[in-house]
Amino acid sequence: MPDSSYTNVVVAIYQAAARPELWGETLEFVTDYLGADSGMVLHLSALGGDDFIVHRRLRDDLNQLFLEGYTQNPYSYAFARAPVGKALVTEALVERDVLHRSAFHADILAPQGIEEIVAVRHADLSRDGAGGILFNVSKSRAGNAGHAATRLGDLVPHLSRAIDLTLLTSRLNAGQRQLDRLLANLSGAVILLDGRGAILHMTPAAEALLGECGGLAISKGSRLTLTAQMRSDALRLAASVRQALAVARGEERILDDTFQIKDPAGRRTLLVQMTPLPPPAFAPWTAIDGGARVMVQIVDPKASIDTQAERLRRLAGLTAAETRVAALLASGLGLTAAASVLGVSPNTVKTHARQVFAKTGVRSAAALARLVASIPAAPLRLAESS
Repeated sequence: MPDSSYTNVVVAIYQAAARPELWGETLEFVTDYLGADSGMVLHLSALGGDDFIVHRRLRDDLNQLFLEGYTQNPYSYAFARAPVGKALVTEALVERDVLHRSAFHADILAPQGIEEIVAVRHADLSRDGAGGILFNVSKSRAGNAGHAATRLGDLVPHLSRAIDLTLLTSRLNAGQRQLDRLLANLSGAVILLDGRGAILHMTPAAEALLGECGGLAISKGSRLTLTAQMRSDALRLAASVRQALAVARGEERILDDTFQIKDPAGRRTLLVQMTPLPPPAFAPWTAIDGGARVMVQIVDPKASIDTQAERLRRLAGLTAAETRVAALLASGLGLTAAASVLGVSPNTVKTHARQVFAKTGVRSAAALARLVASIPAAPLRLAESS
């Protein structure tokens, strides 16, 4: 460990900004510089499911216990309302007697010998709850808490800026870039939702479909969300989004099959399928990065892809049944969902899909989608000779 002078600490902080895996080591470095015993970067979400702790010298079992049942406590309640960017000792936030009478103190703080907490609230980490940088001081060092807060105050601009840079880096991680490239290559109507169910991205096909069909709509509240015009469909859609987010967080394993959204006028029906997406690579920082957590695929059975699939039928010699399967797979549906739409067994769809792949020379549904998308929906016209 290098000498913990102010300059070296600042250098370490900015190294962690560029390389998030160094935050644990940096927290230990800052802890020693402050004269504290342990340190952490903390995010507690009021929405649930996205809490995390990056720490050094704290017990992992008690951190897990804290996240499972002690996030609502007198200190976190006060910390969520503390001024952003100001280093504060325990008694500036909560009365010591109140804290000591809490189960949080008895089960989490006391077993680790934590007497004082020196903390600074960070804006982005506490965007929807409590979050910031905290350093814990034992009883033998409690008299040093004020000095530690002063030193921490000098580091706040650097720590805050470094965390901002880390969060920005997490939003640009390789997993998200790959997802963006995938989205750009999809020919169907696809919408990506973040961890709160808000709309992140839409393919041009999705934008066009929402503009044309009255069944689905965008709700423009505090954030853009996907909804449906008919109340029963809107409730079903909202419940499916919540379920998909729970699966993405690992809280549930079962997700409902494809469901229908109807046009209030009864002229059109859309098929909607939710696909949970795993968190990007820079966990746990990406818990609040606004990255994609759910992919919503929307299929219009009457869209021009049917015309493109029909032209593929003539070009590749597909049967009528194979053409129907090709159209659904090219729209983004999986084998099970396609079987549900067609009213046949998944094995039947698999058989047709194998024939489609063999006749068209592709090896996957994604390649098939690209092939179908490359076929003009309108008939080709030969240039007239002059």
